[in-house]
Amino acid sequence: MGNEFVTCIFLLLFLTLDPGVSSNVLRLPSMDLVDQKEDDGHSSSHFHMNTVSLANYDPTFTVMKDIQVGKTIPVSFPYIKDLSPYQFLPREKTHHIPFSSKAIPELHRYFSVFPGSKQATAIEQTLKFCERDPPAGEATACLTSFESLTNYARGIIGSDSDIRIVRSSLISSSTPTLQNYTIMESKEILTGKVIPCHAEPYPYAVYYCHFQVNTDNKLFMVSLRGENGDWVDAVFLCHMDSSPWSVESKALIRLGLNPGESEVCHFFPAYDLVVVPQ
Repeated sequence: MGNEFVTCIFLLLFLTLDPGVSSNVLRLPSMDLVDQKEDDGHSSSHFHMNTVSLANYDPTFTVMKDIQVGKTIPVSFPYIKDLSPYQFLPREKTHHIPFSSKAIPELHRYFSVFPGSKQATAIEQTLKFCERDPPAGEATACLTSFESLTNYARGIIGSDSDIRIVRSSLISSSTPTLQNYTIMESKEILTGKVIPCHAEPYPYAVYYCHFQVNTDNKLFMVSLRGENGDWVDAVFLCHMDSSPWSVESKALIRLGLNPGESEVCHFFPAYDLVVVPQ
């Protein structure tokens, strides 16, 4: 890979550290904070996990061997009450709203946000990110409706193809956001082309979707059982070729790898999604 919600109310998710867990444990930032995009195209708002102790890890990414059945790993999943804020609005509700950094003053007025506020900054930086040139070897798009998602996906998968959306399940309010999970089952979803999409901070649902051309990715649905007995069915994506990635990629640095040495994998939080052929 190359260099990488519900009308006018801005969605705020506040995730805090669990009591007793060291502050160096990485976890999903609040969606009201502007994501920092990494050079491999991933957002730093991916869920975070590791394969060592709960108090001493700095991973965002991992490798395929970490989803062996029976293995226990610490994973942090965000609590989301429901997914409705992350559902696309109908195109007819959004098509008249400009989606351009050239219209930022108009957008401030339309969404009733003050310039310089966190909401305004999030809007501006999401638009800036969406308007950047795509990384080499990738087809990217920021999509604001299900219709645009379908058109984008069919342009990659095939114009007559049916598509489906795969998501991780929600955790319950009683589930710790960080705990040890045991891998109970891992099933590869044999799809061919895989299109990951990441929710971006915006007053309505916007997804940044990207597809690596001529690159093999593997997609899994992994069933995990937490220490408290709760289960999560989580989407797990592996980028099988990291050779085009920069040596400064945070994913590779955190894994202690050089480009091309290994696949790089990560779970998806429930607010992100993956599009695959039906």
